[in-house]
Amino acid sequence: MKYDLLKSASLLALFSLFTAAMYACTGSDDPSAPEKDTEKSSSSAMPLMSSIQVTEVSPIRFQQAAANPTPDETIFTFNGSAILDGWDTTANADSENDPFFTGIELILAHVNDAGENEQAMVELQYTAPTFPQSAINLSEMGVSINDPAKTQCGTFKLFVLLYATNDPENPNKFASVDSLTFERKPESCLPDPEPESSSAADVIVSDVPLNMFRGNMSTSTTYGFSFTQEKEVLMEQAQIRVETDETGALTLYGVNGYRVVKYNNAKDRNFDDDYSSKLLPSIPAHISDFRFNETKLAESAEKFDIDYFWIVIGPAFNADTGDDFFAVTLESKDVPDGNGVRPLTIIYFKK
Repeated sequence: MKYDLLKSASLLALFSLFTAAMYACTGSDDPSAPEKDTEKSSSSAMPLMSSIQVTEVSPIRFQQAAANPTPDETIFTFNGSAILDGWDTTANADSENDPFFTGIELILAHVNDAGENEQAMVELQYTAPTFPQSAINLSEMGVSINDPAKTQCGTFKLFVLLYATNDPENPNKFASVDSLTFERKPESCLPDPEPESSSAADVIVSDVPLNMFRGNMSTSTTYGFSFTQEKEVLMEQAQIRVETDETGALTLYGVNGYRVVKYNNAKDRNFDDDYSSKLLPSIPAHISDFRFNETKLAESAEKFDIDYFWIVIGPAFNADTGDDFFAVTLESKDVPDGNGVRPLTIIYFKK
């Protein structure tokens, strides 16, 4: 962009003339404050791709654009920008005025199986800028797709058509188009799975009170944790152990005949009993506070962390007496020592 005092004064004059022309056309009561409406592209209002007409010569320069999806791809936000090359002597050959943007059209197309552009079924949302403008920024316009209904997946193209001029009497003197291709994966349009509810069979009714304890253990391959001794012990005396992988993820193991399973409390729509190291049940607790499926008890359970409780069942488990029943969660994990062993603090319930 040129930074010349005479050109800047000329550009301000052009802006004033363009605004006045727009005021005369729209009949607005306040030309200094035109409305900003949130736009939505729709299949009924969208022009066909063949209707896009661009000029061979244009000072419009697009910067790289990108699509940024959320993990579930229900929302896409877009960034990208465009500026005007005031030093383009070809585009400005017939004028001493610097160019400025006068309009924008955003078109969202879906690429069908034949590789052809068709009108997208999802809507594009944005807030149109007030013209004239010296630059365009898609992020500032809030260009996005918000489609929790999972209307359409596949390959899409976002077309950005920009208009500019250096002559207020010819607002669409220059027209350029750029496009961005992005994908919404097919699995992102699959229906949400029905939440797995806890059945009555998961609930073991027991009046035996359970008290809360804290303990220290580690990811040592030599030691495990004993709920009965309430401390870390040699593996042959332990009931659980924990391993860590190269990413720091933890896996809980039952040892010496003990098995483990994550509780079912988090599998329904009731959040009040989704107990974790930050949300503990009332004390004393009971076995029925921790719902679990006995048929899913296993030697190990992945992703042992602070967000849930895991049930530990031993060979002598008795629901009526509370024997060999333990519920455990991770409270904290420290950095590994020189041997890669990570100290852990756990919270657990037992009778």
